Amino acid sequence: MSKHDKIAKLKEYIKNYVIKELEKDEELEEVSTTATAGIDGTGTGHYDTPHAFASGSVGHKSPEVGGYKKINESYARMFIEIGKAINASKADDLNAIKDLGEEYDIGRVLYMARTNPKALKKAVDDRVKEKKQFLTKTKKLKELKEGRYHDWRNDESLTPKQKVGKSIREIRDALNELDKTVKMNLKLKNELKMKSEDYWKNTHKALTKISERLVKMANKVGNLK
Repeated sequence: MSKHDKIAKLKEYIKNYVIKELEKDEELEEVSTTATAGIDGTGTGHYDTPHAFASGSVGHKSPEVGGYKKINESYARMFIEIGKAINASKADDLNAIKDLGEEYDIGRVLYMARTNPKALKKAVDDRVKEKKQFLTKTKKLKELKEGRYHDWRNDESLTPKQKVGKSIREIRDALNELDKTVKMNLKLKNELKMKSEDYWKNTHKALTKISERLVKMANKVGNLK
């Protein structure tokens, strides 16, 4: 296979991958070219698509409305260019690029791919490594928890009543510490007059997941009553 054919095949693979990933997203992040990001000293300092979700376009059945298709294609082009810049062909690498794009904005990742591809390649490799380590730890933790439950359940030094009582006290203490941490960060936000727009994208996602988990946990606690 010639070099040209390999590049064409890589572009097609990345394009299909991006399309699949975008279809999974419930909400498409606004993205644009690096020209609007102020990279050359001009612009707003962030990535804008001011007409992407114009009034009247939300909820429309046609993807043509509100620039949805335009944004879709723009994201795909940037993603493909990033993949080519660092020769990313594996699913793990592409997932890492997607994660970096969600965390720092795909336009910034593209700028790094153009100006310092070696550094971006290292960032992608590090992200892949971190994710693999996380999955390994998660698997081990799951196995540990399963074994821990059986040991805890079969422990005859405490009665079932004592086990539940002790666990509830531990949950109460952990929630007290969690409450202190939340109050501390809320105080910091108010004193420094921070806005939620100042948070990282992953921070917003984490807050959403935390809220969802707390609701689920409240339901589980309710079932203990």
